[in-house]
Amino acid sequence: MNKKNVGIFLLLLGVNLSAEVEDKWKINLGIMHITNFETEMQVSPKNIPIGATINTKDQLDMQTDSNAFRLDGYYRFTDTHSMDFSYYSTNSDGHKTISKDIEWDGETISTGATLDSYFNMDIYKLSYGYSFYHNKKIELMFTAGLHVTSLDLGLSARGKIDGTYDENYKSGDSITIPLPVFGFKGEYTIIDENLYVIYKTEYFYMKIDDYSGSILNSSFNLEYRFMEHVGAGIGYNSNKIILEAEGSDRDFEVKNDLTGAMFYLTYIY
Repeated sequence: MNKKNVGIFLLLLGVNLSAEVEDKWKINLGIMHITNFETEMQVSPKNIPIGATINTKDQLDMQTDSNAFRLDGYYRFTDTHSMDFSYYSTNSDGHKTISKDIEWDGETISTGATLDSYFNMDIYKLSYGYSFYHNKKIELMFTAGLHVTSLDLGLSARGKIDGTYDENYKSGDSITIPLPVFGFKGEYTIIDENLYVIYKTEYFYMKIDDYSGSILNSSFNLEYRFMEHVGAGIGYNSNKIILEAEGSDRDFEVKNDLTGAMFYLTYIY
């Protein structure tokens, strides 16, 4: 490649990297239609080994809300620096007469007991994005931020608990676990100012004294802007979380696999 071609290449690269963005902030409001919500959970008294995890769907007949409210968006400080945010919540509950013993919170709930269970999860995300490549068609971005999971879980039972009949057994707790995440975001313009494809992925694993956790989150959206500042989108989201945590008097273990289709309206300015 001669010097002239190198100069042209570098000039084009410079234009690509510094292309001015037109949108400063964006808000998505919509729902996620949950297609799969698989949870394994267990609670145990502190310093007692956690027993076998309970599958909420198979063993507790727990059902999940079919739709979850979802809020997403971002704000750009400059053409290359931005802040993304996201929130959504899912709630599950179940009622079942169990067909085999269950270990929960250090106690044995015997076959034939009637259980009412619940598992609620709120997810908050805030992340910084660095747009390292941006032209009129493509934007590529590295992200780093905080993924906060708030869990509220437990059950009540009527039946034999450790061999003694109990009409009003209850056990549960809640915990909030923050984990840092790192990720990637890409956006491709199919039709200028109208049709876009957006992909995001985040991952992290960490283990410290009080808890460990791993997160794998990804989404793929197709977005159509039918007015200058207004659009609509459809997409698919997958979120996998594994958490082990030590509370003040209980230890937790939760594994959750959440997938769903997203439908949303968006406002861009």
